[in-house]
Amino acid sequence: MANPTAVAATKRQKPRAEKPVQTSTTTGARWVVYSAPKGGVGKTTSCKNTAVAAARDGMRVATLDFDPQRTLSQWHDLRRPHDVARVDPYEGSLDDVEAALARIDASVYDVVFIDTPPSVELFPESVKILLRRADLVLVPTGVGRFDKMSVIPWMGFLREYGRPAAFLLNRVKRRSVSLREAKLELGRVGRLVPHEVPDIEDMHRVDDIGCSIVDVGTVNGADECLGAWYFVRHELGL
Repeated sequence: MANPTAVAATKRQKPRAEKPVQTSTTTGARWVVYSAPKGGVGKTTSCKNTAVAAARDGMRVATLDFDPQRTLSQWHDLRRPHDVARVDPYEGSLDDVEAALARIDASVYDVVFIDTPPSVELFPESVKILLRRADLVLVPTGVGRFDKMSVIPWMGFLREYGRPAAFLLNRVKRRSVSLREAKLELGRVGRLVPHEVPDIEDMHRVDDIGCSIVDVGTVNGADECLGAWYFVRHELGL
């Protein structure tokens, strides 16, 4: 079976081909995993924005925070107002991933969005469990060289492992050469969500009031986040 450690460690070494894993057959909730080996590529922000977009679209939504920093959980618990779209937060540890997954009643939710920490190579078996559960894996990334060096081999592993996956470009500058080049380079190895989330100040300012940019709705970047959710909804058949 392919080893995520080898994939994350070097872009030169490809995972060994194996029989694809079957798509999750869990009844009830669909499971969306945000995963990339490198930190700072926008996993938590992307997870938060898509979860809120789904909730505002009438979905019953939960998030599961595996990042030890608990950024996603703190955003919800410490700041999120009570009169906005409901998103139920859960926490877990990759040291006991099955127990964390079991705490969520899949019959209660339509979609569960899972935020993962960087350095997935430290938890190869736990990550495989998450991937087997996933109905879709989103790989957030910026356009920088080091981001691409991390996520391109990871997408290669996901494809070898038989998981449905797509890159989600975020923190981009519209009409930039770097964005065009990144789309071409990433498109050679995997699908791209057809909505790139821009790098804007409002994306961070709304965190101070526990909101997503989708909650605000009229600010720059909200449409792109909604578009990312519509892509997810279509992929999940919702």
